[in-house]
Amino acid sequence: MIEKDIELYNGLLKDFEKLDSSDYASAYELSRIALSLADRWNEIMLDSAKYSKDFNKTKSEFTSYCYQKFKILMKIHDFARVVYRQGAYGIQNYGEDLLWKK
Repeated sequence: MIEKDIELYNGLLKDFEKLDSSDYASAYELSRIALSLADRWNEIMLDSAKYSKDFNKTKSEFTSYCYQKFKILMKIHDFARVVYRQGAYGIQNYGEDLLWKK
């Protein structure tokens, strides 16, 4: 079960690495997904006693592992949200999608 969560986390990191600052549509989606994955990692952290045994780690080690993932996801959420806002601001103030024009 947690293997799928790790896979989703790694996939989001790859998508984030490809994010261009002018691609605010993708930024919105990344922001949304990162927030929901952060919530999931918070839930995993809550059950760290159960999951830590699966990874042969102490509860403390596993909790720290989850918390680091949670923090990274929140940073991705915040960054992507800023990129999205900048794009939305461009449309609102200039009446056209200036960020897509090259």
